[in-house]
Amino acid sequence: MTLAQEKIHYIVAQPKPDKPATKEWVRPLWFLFTVGWYVALSIVIPTLIGYWLDRPERFDTRPLYTLIGFFLGSVIAFYGLYRMLRQFYREQKEKEQYKSREPK
Repeated sequence: MTLAQEKIHYIVAQPKPDKPATKEWVRPLWFLFTVGWYVALSIVIPTLIGYWLDRPERFDTRPLYTLIGFFLGSVIAFYGLYRMLRQFYREQKEKEQYKSREPK
């Protein structure tokens, strides 16, 4: 083997170094951002629809549909939050198990 071939063989045969873990904070931060918007919109949108239905031009039932919209939005928000947190917890647990199985 020539010197150039040995260098290429050495470079190719070496395992790639792991990427630095400097961006590990991005995923939880993005998750919090997503959860915040999900909860806010899940409550605000049904409440605004209820408010729109409560106007005097519609059903004139103030504050019945606004409260129903708020309650429905709260139920949707907390159920979705529960599912998101459960999925995030499952992914973090799998990630920890994967890291613990890696050779050091």
